[in-house]
Amino acid sequence: MLSCPNHQIYFDENCEECRKEYFILKGLEKDNSKISPIHEISEDKRGNYKEFNEEKAKNLYEKLFIYYLKNSGDEKESSRKAKAVIKKQCLLRNFHPWKWV
Repeated sequence: MLSCPNHQIYFDENCEECRKEYFILKGLEKDNSKISPIHEISEDKRGNYKEFNEEKAKNLYEKLFIYYLKNSGDEKESSRKAKAVIKKQCLLRNFHPWKWV
């Protein structure tokens, strides 16, 4: 079996020997030209998230608030944590959170 002498523990996507070893392990050694490294994948394919509208955000906030409230018992802390999750989801999707967040 072909093995990269430089990267014994992990695969480096920029290393040609690692890529060959990976293709052989996946059974793709015959057609490795179709697979590109992660940094060559288009932005559309990487950032393709499901729709996250305000209604879904409010439902998620409600569920998170109850979850955090059960664990901590502090309403302000539970609200802050739930809103932080909503903000993070908005940032992942590249739009500003709503005013209530």
